[in-house]
Amino acid sequence: MKKERIIIILGPTAAGKSDLAVQIAKDFDGEIISADSRQIYKGMDIASNKITKDAMQSIPHHLLDIVDPNEDYSLFNWQQDAFKAIKKILAKNKLPIIAGGTGLYICSVIQNYDMHPKEPSLRECPYDFIVLGIDPDREKLYNKINKRVDRMVNDGSIDEVKKIYKKYNNKALPALTGIGYKQIIEYLNNEVSLEEAIDKIKQSTRNYAKRQMTWFRRMEKQGIEIHWNKNTKEIKKLLKNFLK
Repeated sequence: MKKERIIIILGPTAAGKSDLAVQIAKDFDGEIISADSRQIYKGMDIASNKITKDAMQSIPHHLLDIVDPNEDYSLFNWQQDAFKAIKKILAKNKLPIIAGGTGLYICSVIQNYDMHPKEPSLRECPYDFIVLGIDPDREKLYNKINKRVDRMVNDGSIDEVKKIYKKYNNKALPALTGIGYKQIIEYLNNEVSLEEAIDKIKQSTRNYAKRQMTWFRRMEKQGIEIHWNKNTKEIKKLLKNFLK
């Protein structure tokens, strides 16, 4: 029996995954599932660079804003929610598009992690999938990251972090340790200056982009084919063939 199909879009932070996902969803009648371990949290929008309503262009997005910052939410929870979202999208005869930079989330679906506590293992994915990757020129990406961090600060990320930090008594919440939150919290606690905090966010984000690429290269070593840096025409051709 032929398996149903899903599309994966991955790449480092600030690479342009959201824009590509929206474009593909418009061209191929799809809905988007976010694979981002920071954007699951409600109220954490600016510093996590969550996609705005305008940028969504009326395309339904799933697995954004699904838990409060003080709720426990594991990889297993995300995997199960992702499989549910895929089923829901397919039931509407739409194309599920998983887009994000959290490699562990993506692999939990396409390698179908069996998270049995005694012996976790990989299983066959219940869906046919194709993986599109964006790997921008390093220097351009780093410039984009730096500009994006400045934009977040101008857009009010400091007030957002302040509000979240005040709201929860447990200051060691995993949600508060993310890049862009941790450094601003250090600033709010007078441990660093604002300038230092911003520099630290930029540096940490650049390092994170490197780690993401290492993860994606590891996926390739495990036999997952990633179609890197295809232009619009190539993507359309690839997807038309895949969806035939």
